[in-house]
Amino acid sequence: MRRARSLRVAQILLAGVFTGVLLLTSACGGDSQLRQQASDTRSQLDQQIKHAENIGVPVSSLQPLLQQEKTLNSANAPFSMFDDTPANNFYKSQTSSYQQLLSKLQEEVAIVTGQDQGTAQQQLQSFKDTLTSQQIQKVGDLQAFSLRYTTDENLLAAASSPKDYLALSQDAQNATDTLNMLSTTYKQITIFKGTITQMQQASLDVTAMQAQYSNDLNVFNSATSKTEFQSLNTILNAQYQLAVVNSIQSLPYVGAAKLSEFQDQLNQLKLYGMDTSAYVKLYNQDKAAMAKATTISDYLKISSKINSDVASMQPDLVQGESWYLITSLDKQAKAWGAAHLYHDKSDGHNYIPDSGYTMDGIGYWLQRENGWSYSTADYQSVVADDVNEFYNFSLFQQDYADTTPYTQVHQTDLELMQHYPSLKSGSVIIVSMAQQSLHFFVNGKLVKTFLITTGRVERPTLPGVWTTQNRQAPTEFKSSDPPGSPFYYPPTPIHYAILYHWGGFFVHDSWWRYNYGPGTQYPHQDSSGLSSASNGSHGCVNVQEDQASWLYSHTDWSTQIVIY
Repeated sequence: MRRARSLRVAQILLAGVFTGVLLLTSACGGDSQLRQQASDTRSQLDQQIKHAENIGVPVSSLQPLLQQEKTLNSANAPFSMFDDTPANNFYKSQTSSYQQLLSKLQEEVAIVTGQDQGTAQQQLQSFKDTLTSQQIQKVGDLQAFSLRYTTDENLLAAASSPKDYLALSQDAQNATDTLNMLSTTYKQITIFKGTITQMQQASLDVTAMQAQYSNDLNVFNSATSKTEFQSLNTILNAQYQLAVVNSIQSLPYVGAAKLSEFQDQLNQLKLYGMDTSAYVKLYNQDKAAMAKATTISDYLKISSKINSDVASMQPDLVQGESWYLITSLDKQAKAWGAAHLYHDKSDGHNYIPDSGYTMDGIGYWLQRENGWSYSTADYQSVVADDVNEFYNFSLFQQDYADTTPYTQVHQTDLELMQHYPSLKSGSVIIVSMAQQSLHFFVNGKLVKTFLITTGRVERPTLPGVWTTQNRQAPTEFKSSDPPGSPFYYPPTPIHYAILYHWGGFFVHDSWWRYNYGPGTQYPHQDSSGLSSASNGSHGCVNVQEDQASWLYSHTDWSTQIVIY
């Protein structure tokens, strides 16, 4: 009887312990739906991160998000006796944090995609420029490269991910490198042909060399890769040296040709305003040595030195050209502007209409870019920018004389899209400083047109083909000039702003203005009566507030902004 009672007591105690455990576990676990929601949101984030990696977003760009997710994943729900509230709040917070990371991930994907798209567009433009240059010089059969460019152009139009744009960039870069090697090889073939001609003039037997030349030309015309041109270049050098060795009588002719090439480079360097003294000294040494050459060994040694001396000039040539073109653009713009002065009835003064192409405008920024350059490739990049600005300036002059209404497509719009193929797809803002108008295109089709106000003569808007660098709605502009400066303005609220060039160059609303269009970039009496609206901007593109709202809502980070 006593034993049965003890067993009964033990059973009651065990049941009590079991009930307590159930109460504890139910209190600290939190709501199952909230737990599941946090888990599902985390899974969605992981899937999107994996997708971002698959489409080519670098892990380095995702690392901050991954670290934040890792921190979230390591957190545990708090324990609270008989109360689910702390645990529920934890899972709600987890869900919200994962959702915020999802938003940041989407933004990062958009930024990386836009940057890679911009790089692909630049590489394709470099391919285009190089191909055009070779076509002008009629350097061999370029049909294969034309077809390759068309293919890359179509790939750009169809591209949507960083991986697509990176692959396109690589192909366009390879094509550009191949075209450059093609040009080098073409020069070698031309030199070889010139040597044959000189030998013929000296009554030398060139039968074997002519056969070699014909074969080389066939190989050249069929080559499509950088490796093929490099191989042919090596063969041409060997043939050239062999021709010299076998025909010592040709030495004076070939030597003269090499010295002539050296002299041409010196003349170019002088034109660019670079110091030629060191190279003139080398040239005179080479010329004297060539005059004394009596053996093949002498010639080969001197020839090798001339090649080395000419090659040593290349960095200075590119650097000199980069500065020379900037100065030339400024001079041409000022000369054209002086011949097309705008007479301002408001103050009686005359103003040049193309100040954006002078040192007050893009010239200043090209000089800064050049000042930051160190390598030959850096200076070559500035040269490419210079060439594009000359092209843009020619279109400015053309549009200046165009009487087509601003509400219609201008011929310059079409020529811009032809010259810069990346403009044919996506959303594009084209600003005409000559017409003081903005054309908005989508996939090459004109969608909207607005009258605008660009920078005043002293602070002109910058011409060029730009990519969107930032978007802000709303924001506040603060003057970089001190109070008392004629360019100072108080902190100003802006509703819609799209940055097109670092340094504070935006397309934005200017709610204080009433008048827009031709003449508003100069001193004038604005209908608003505000002195702040009586001149052009400080380099920005001003748009009416409602139009800026529409423009902001119909553009994104991939939108290109063309100003000419």
